[in-house]
Amino acid sequence: MKGRWQLSKLDMGTFVIEPKSINISELMDSSIKDNQSKIINKKLLIDKKEEGDISNFQADEKLLRIIFQNLLSNAVKYTDSEGLIKIYLASLKAGQNFGERNLKEDCLVFSIEDSGMGIPASQQDKIFTKLFRADNAKESENEGTGLGLYVIKLIIDKAGGDIWFKSEQGKGTIFYITFPISGMKIKE
Repeated sequence: MKGRWQLSKLDMGTFVIEPKSINISELMDSSIKDNQSKIINKKLLIDKKEEGDISNFQADEKLLRIIFQNLLSNAVKYTDSEGLIKIYLASLKAGQNFGERNLKEDCLVFSIEDSGMGIPASQQDKIFTKLFRADNAKESENEGTGLGLYVIKLIIDKAGGDIWFKSEQGKGTIFYITFPISGMKIKE
């Protein structure tokens, strides 16, 4: 029941965003640790890189953890054994390129790239739709609700960030996320 109540708050945009100073790297490490048993079982390699000062970012830790957990667990779930997951965390200046886009302002950025199954080109426009799961994802993995990417898109949009992705079926997917360097927007 609690999960449905939280989803309805997200759907209606009535959830709270309470930013405080957090260390993004430590939060990502915690998400990696939460997925450690699956990472070890599949013999996945995690390659984490950082640039700039990411130790003092204004974010709602609970909401950012949901974003990290969903993206990382999807990368682990849809990457074959002995695959590679790349994580990039950085503080970048306006004008720098990230995810094939020039940043319009100073941003905290992160990306999660997997060497997994990828998303079929014909279904990529639906990836952030509520209850949507790509056909190849449904075939390979029975578990999944089709809510994870929908939820994180709602959170990122309401918190003043942006999310997009690049994917090639059979080669993998990379999700890109940006937030203004000033942090997530407060929402009461």
